[in-house]
Amino acid sequence: MQQQCTVGPADPFPMVIVERLVKRFGSFNALSDVSLKVAKGEKIVLCGPSGSGKSTLIRCINHIEKHDSGRIVVDGIELTDRIRDINNIRSEVGMVFQSFNLFPHLSVLENCMLAPMKVRGLAEPEAHERAVALLRKVRIHDQAHKYPAQLSGGQQQRVAIARALCMQPKIMLFDEPTSALDPEMVKEVLETIVELAQDGMTMVCVTHEMGFAREVADRVVFMDLGSIVEEGDPSTFFRAPNTDRAKAFLNRIIH
Repeated sequence: MQQQCTVGPADPFPMVIVERLVKRFGSFNALSDVSLKVAKGEKIVLCGPSGSGKSTLIRCINHIEKHDSGRIVVDGIELTDRIRDINNIRSEVGMVFQSFNLFPHLSVLENCMLAPMKVRGLAEPEAHERAVALLRKVRIHDQAHKYPAQLSGGQQQRVAIARALCMQPKIMLFDEPTSALDPEMVKEVLETIVELAQDGMTMVCVTHEMGFAREVADRVVFMDLGSIVEEGDPSTFFRAPNTDRAKAFLNRIIH
Protein backbone atom coordinates (compact mmCIF):
# COMPACT_ATOMS: atom_id res chain seq x y z
CA MET A 1 0.00 0.00 0.00
CA GLN A 2 1.52 3.30 -1.09
CA GLN A 3 0.77 6.36 0.99
CA GLN A 4 0.95 10.07 0.46
CA CYS A 5 3.34 11.95 2.73
CA THR A 6 1.43 14.48 4.77
CA VAL A 7 2.93 17.55 6.41
CA GLY A 8 1.18 19.22 9.30
CA PRO A 9 0.34 22.89 9.65
CA ALA A 10 3.30 23.96 11.77
CA ASP A 11 5.79 24.56 8.94
CA PRO A 12 5.76 23.91 5.18
CA PHE A 13 9.32 22.54 5.22
CA PRO A 14 9.60 19.04 6.67
CA MET A 15 11.97 18.37 9.52
CA VAL A 16 11.71 14.63 8.79
CA ILE A 17 11.02 12.92 5.47
CA VAL A 18 10.46 9.17 5.32
CA GLU A 19 9.83 7.81 1.83
CA ARG A 20 8.77 4.25 0.99
CA LEU A 21 10.68 2.78 3.91
CA VAL A 22 11.13 -0.98 4.14
CA LYS A 23 12.66 -2.81 7.08
CA ARG A 24 12.90 -6.58 7.33
CA PHE A 25 13.93 -8.89 10.15
CA GLY A 26 14.70 -12.06 8.25
CA SER A 27 11.54 -12.96 6.34
CA PHE A 28 9.38 -10.65 8.51
CA ASN A 29 8.46 -7.25 7.06
CA ALA A 30 8.52 -4.88 10.03
CA LEU A 31 7.94 -1.87 7.76
CA SER A 32 6.37 -2.04 4.31
CA ASP A 33 6.49 1.02 2.05
CA VAL A 34 6.07 3.55 4.89
CA SER A 35 6.04 7.25 3.99
CA LEU A 36 5.70 10.10 6.46
CA LYS A 37 6.65 13.77 6.73
CA VAL A 38 6.98 15.74 9.96
CA ALA A 39 6.99 19.53 9.85
CA LYS A 40 9.12 21.70 12.11
CA GLY A 41 7.32 22.10 15.41
CA GLU A 42 4.80 19.36 14.65
CA LYS A 43 3.83 16.78 17.25
CA ILE A 44 3.12 13.32 15.84
CA VAL A 45 1.76 10.43 17.89
CA LEU A 46 2.26 6.94 16.45
CA CYS A 47 -0.25 4.42 17.73
CA GLY A 48 -1.34 0.91 16.88
CA PRO A 49 -1.17 -2.64 18.21
CA SER A 50 2.05 -4.23 19.40
CA GLY A 51 4.22 -5.34 16.50
CA SER A 52 2.74 -2.80 14.08
CA GLY A 53 6.11 -1.17 13.32
CA LYS A 54 5.82 2.01 15.41
CA SER A 55 9.04 1.60 17.38
CA THR A 56 10.91 0.24 14.38
CA LEU A 57 9.99 3.37 12.42
CA ILE A 58 11.40 5.83 14.94
CA ARG A 59 14.44 3.63 15.55
CA CYS A 60 15.17 3.79 11.82
CA ILE A 61 15.03 7.59 11.87
CA ASN A 62 18.26 7.80 13.88
CA HIS A 63 19.75 4.56 12.55
CA ILE A 64 19.37 2.45 15.67
CA GLU A 65 17.84 0.10 13.12
CA LYS A 66 19.16 0.15 9.56
CA HIS A 67 16.40 0.26 6.94
CA ASP A 68 16.59 -2.06 3.92
CA SER A 69 15.24 0.34 1.30
CA GLY A 70 13.61 3.72 1.03
CA ARG A 71 14.84 7.13 2.10
CA ILE A 72 15.12 9.08 5.35
CA VAL A 73 16.01 12.78 5.51
CA VAL A 74 16.33 14.64 8.84
CA ASP A 75 16.71 18.42 8.79
CA GLY A 76 18.03 18.26 5.23
CA ILE A 77 20.54 15.47 5.93
CA GLU A 78 19.89 12.19 4.14
CA LEU A 79 20.59 9.13 6.24
CA THR A 80 23.11 6.89 4.51
CA ASP A 81 25.57 4.27 5.69
CA ARG A 82 28.25 6.92 6.05
CA ILE A 83 29.29 7.39 9.67
CA ARG A 84 29.37 11.14 9.19
CA ASP A 85 25.72 11.25 8.08
CA ILE A 86 24.64 8.97 10.91
CA ASN A 87 26.49 11.05 13.51
CA ASN A 88 25.16 14.32 12.11
CA ILE A 89 21.58 13.09 12.33
CA ARG A 90 22.01 11.58 15.78
CA SER A 91 23.39 14.87 17.04
CA GLU A 92 20.14 16.58 16.00
CA VAL A 93 17.76 13.86 17.24
CA GLY A 94 17.03 13.19 20.90
CA MET A 95 15.75 9.74 21.79
CA VAL A 96 13.96 8.61 24.94
CA PHE A 97 13.39 4.87 25.36
CA GLN A 98 11.06 2.66 27.40
CA SER A 99 13.97 1.77 29.67
CA PHE A 100 15.81 4.83 30.89
CA ASN A 101 19.30 3.80 29.72
CA LEU A 102 21.07 6.04 32.23
CA PHE A 103 24.67 5.28 33.14
CA PRO A 104 24.37 3.73 36.62
CA HIS A 105 27.89 4.73 37.70
CA LEU A 106 27.33 8.43 36.93
CA SER A 107 25.28 10.90 38.89
CA VAL A 108 22.20 12.52 37.38
CA LEU A 109 24.23 15.65 36.64
CA GLU A 110 27.10 13.67 35.11
CA ASN A 111 24.66 11.71 32.91
CA CYS A 112 23.42 15.00 31.50
CA MET A 113 26.84 16.59 31.03
CA LEU A 114 28.60 13.70 29.34
CA ALA A 115 27.32 13.88 25.74
CA PRO A 116 27.48 17.68 25.37
CA MET A 117 31.13 17.56 26.45
CA LYS A 118 32.11 14.49 24.43
CA VAL A 119 30.03 15.10 21.29
CA ARG A 120 29.38 18.85 21.19
CA GLY A 121 32.74 19.80 22.68
CA LEU A 122 31.25 21.96 25.44
CA ALA A 123 33.53 23.09 28.21
CA GLU A 124 32.66 21.63 31.60
CA PRO A 125 31.25 24.89 33.08
CA GLU A 126 28.93 25.39 30.08
CA ALA A 127 27.83 21.74 30.14
CA HIS A 128 27.17 22.02 33.87
CA GLU A 129 25.10 25.18 33.44
CA ARG A 130 23.04 23.62 30.65
CA ALA A 131 22.47 20.40 32.59
CA VAL A 132 21.32 22.23 35.72
CA ALA A 133 18.94 24.41 33.69
CA LEU A 134 17.35 21.43 31.96
CA LEU A 135 17.12 19.36 35.12
CA ARG A 136 15.28 22.33 36.59
CA LYS A 137 13.02 22.41 33.53
CA VAL A 138 11.94 18.79 34.11
CA ARG A 139 11.69 19.44 37.86
CA ILE A 140 14.39 17.01 38.96
CA HIS A 141 17.23 19.45 39.75
CA ASP A 142 17.06 18.68 43.46
CA GLN A 143 18.23 15.12 42.64
CA ALA A 144 21.21 16.21 40.54
CA HIS A 145 23.88 14.55 42.69
CA LYS A 146 22.07 11.25 43.20
CA TYR A 147 22.65 8.13 41.15
CA PRO A 148 19.96 6.55 38.94
CA ALA A 149 19.37 3.64 41.35
CA GLN A 150 18.37 6.14 44.03
CA LEU A 151 15.51 7.53 41.91
CA SER A 152 12.02 6.33 41.12
CA GLY A 153 11.19 5.22 37.58
CA GLY A 154 9.39 8.46 36.83
CA GLN A 155 12.34 10.48 38.08
CA GLN A 156 14.77 8.43 36.00
CA GLN A 157 12.66 8.98 32.88
CA ARG A 158 12.62 12.73 33.48
CA VAL A 159 16.41 12.61 33.80
CA ALA A 160 16.55 10.72 30.49
CA ILE A 161 14.49 13.50 28.88
CA ALA A 162 16.77 16.18 30.34
CA ARG A 163 19.83 14.27 29.13
CA ALA A 164 18.45 14.18 25.59
CA LEU A 165 17.61 17.90 25.73
CA CYS A 166 21.15 18.74 26.82
CA MET A 167 22.25 18.00 23.26
CA GLN A 168 19.84 20.72 22.07
CA PRO A 169 18.17 18.42 19.53
CA LYS A 170 15.91 19.71 16.78
CA ILE A 171 13.57 16.73 17.12
CA MET A 172 12.68 14.41 19.98
CA LEU A 173 11.69 10.77 19.51
CA PHE A 174 9.85 8.98 22.32
CA ASP A 175 9.53 5.20 22.24
CA GLU A 176 6.70 4.37 24.67
CA PRO A 177 8.29 6.53 27.38
CA THR A 178 5.76 5.57 30.07
CA SER A 179 5.32 1.85 29.39
CA ALA A 180 7.90 0.77 31.99
CA LEU A 181 6.48 3.01 34.71
CA ASP A 182 4.10 2.31 37.54
CA PRO A 183 0.72 3.99 36.89
CA GLU A 184 1.25 6.71 39.50
CA MET A 185 4.51 7.76 37.78
CA VAL A 186 3.05 8.05 34.28
CA LYS A 187 1.44 11.44 34.89
CA GLU A 188 4.65 13.21 35.90
CA VAL A 189 6.47 12.04 32.77
CA LEU A 190 3.58 12.91 30.46
CA GLU A 191 3.38 16.38 32.02
CA THR A 192 7.05 16.90 31.18
CA ILE A 193 6.51 15.87 27.56
CA VAL A 194 3.43 18.11 27.32
CA GLU A 195 5.56 21.07 28.43
CA LEU A 196 8.11 20.28 25.72
CA ALA A 197 5.32 20.21 23.16
CA GLN A 198 4.07 23.58 24.36
CA ASP A 199 7.59 24.96 23.90
CA GLY A 200 7.39 24.05 20.19
CA MET A 201 9.68 21.01 20.10
CA THR A 202 9.27 18.79 17.03
CA MET A 203 8.22 15.41 18.41
CA VAL A 204 7.38 11.90 17.27
CA CYS A 205 6.00 9.83 20.12
CA VAL A 206 5.06 6.15 20.20
CA THR A 207 2.51 5.74 22.95
CA HIS A 208 -0.64 3.93 24.06
CA GLU A 209 -1.68 6.94 26.16
CA MET A 210 -4.61 8.12 24.08
CA GLY A 211 -5.49 10.96 26.44
CA PHE A 212 -2.00 12.33 25.86
CA ALA A 213 -2.47 11.95 22.09
CA ARG A 214 -5.71 13.93 22.23
CA GLU A 215 -4.05 16.73 24.19
CA VAL A 216 -0.70 17.05 22.45
CA ALA A 217 -0.73 15.63 18.93
CA ASP A 218 -1.11 17.73 15.82
CA ARG A 219 -1.54 14.47 13.95
CA VAL A 220 -2.20 10.87 14.96
CA VAL A 221 -0.67 8.16 12.76
CA PHE A 222 -2.18 4.70 13.13
CA MET A 223 -0.02 1.76 12.09
CA ASP A 224 -0.73 -1.93 11.66
CA LEU A 225 1.25 -4.81 10.13
CA GLY A 226 4.17 -2.55 9.24
CA SER A 227 2.13 0.04 7.32
CA ILE A 228 0.45 3.36 7.98
CA VAL A 229 -3.25 2.57 7.82
CA GLU A 230 -4.68 5.96 8.69
CA GLU A 231 -3.61 9.39 9.84
CA GLY A 232 -5.37 12.63 10.76
CA ASP A 233 -5.93 15.28 13.41
CA PRO A 234 -6.79 13.85 16.84
CA SER A 235 -10.36 15.10 16.99
CA THR A 236 -11.24 13.43 13.69
CA PHE A 237 -9.28 10.26 14.37
CA PHE A 238 -10.84 9.63 17.77
CA ARG A 239 -14.34 10.74 16.81
CA ALA A 240 -14.68 9.14 13.38
CA PRO A 241 -11.78 6.92 12.25
CA ASN A 242 -11.95 6.03 8.57
CA THR A 243 -10.88 2.39 8.68
CA ASP A 244 -12.38 -0.65 10.37
CA ARG A 245 -8.94 -1.54 11.71
CA ALA A 246 -8.57 1.80 13.49
CA LYS A 247 -12.15 1.56 14.82
CA ALA A 248 -11.45 -1.89 16.27
CA PHE A 249 -8.21 -0.68 17.87
CA LEU A 250 -9.85 2.34 19.48
CA ASN A 251 -12.81 0.31 20.72
CA ARG A 252 -10.43 -2.09 22.41
CA ILE A 253 -8.21 0.46 24.17
CA ILE A 254 -10.70 3.21 25.00
CA HIS A 255 -13.82 1.25 26.01
